[in-house]
Formats: sequence, C-alpha cells, structure tokens
Amino acid sequence: MSDQQPVASPAGSASAGDVDGPARIAELRVAIDGLDRQIIALLAERTRVVRELTVHKTDEATVRSPERVRQVLDRIHGLAVGQGMPPEVAVGTYRALIEELTLMQLDMLAARRAAASADSR
Repeated sequence: MSDQQPVASPAGSASAGDVDGPARIAELRVAIDGLDRQIIALLAERTRVVRELTVHKTDEATVRSPERVRQVLDRIHGLAVGQGMPPEVAVGTYRALIEELTLMQLDMLAARRAAASADSR
C-alpha cells in the first residue's frame, strides 16, 4: 500500500531506549494510527470481494454458510497463534466482521430479489 507508515519499535526495543513515558506513548499512538489505515484498507478490499461474491449467491443458506464461517474462524485462530496474537482477540474481531458482512449480504440478496420481483410485474 502506498500510505504505509513505518511502525514504531515496540516498547522495550533497542530503538525505544531514549524515549519513554509520554513521548513513547505518542510514538506508539502514531504507529497504531498507521496500522489502522492499513487495516481499514484491507477490510475495505475484503468487503469489495464479499460484495462480488454475493452476486453469485442465490439464497440465505449460501450467504450464511456456517461451515465456511467455521473454516474461516479456525484459520484465523491458527494465524493469530502463529503471529503471537491472543487468538480470542482475532476470532472475536472476525466474528463481528463476519456478522456485519453477512447482514450486508442478506440486504444485497433482498434488494436483488425485490428488483427481480418488480421487473417481473
């Protein structure tokens, strides 16, 4: 991504040696802001893919896909563990993301059905 910001070194790292207290908090907050920009850009891209995917879905069962949700959450759990992240944070985040994107897909499906119904009149 073009707007990637360098991430400040974690607390306790060699480059953080001279900076502590309020100055270090400010540095880390800048790092978090940069990471948030990257995360939002990736979530927006994921949402675009989900929207395109929804065009190919024809019913609520296909939208909800509980087996696929389980696969995704299991994969996210493993990825989080591999990155040293608390898996419950990653899985909880993805549960919320999937819930919201499922609602978006159901709305898209309902709108498509309503349009088809109006066209058939």
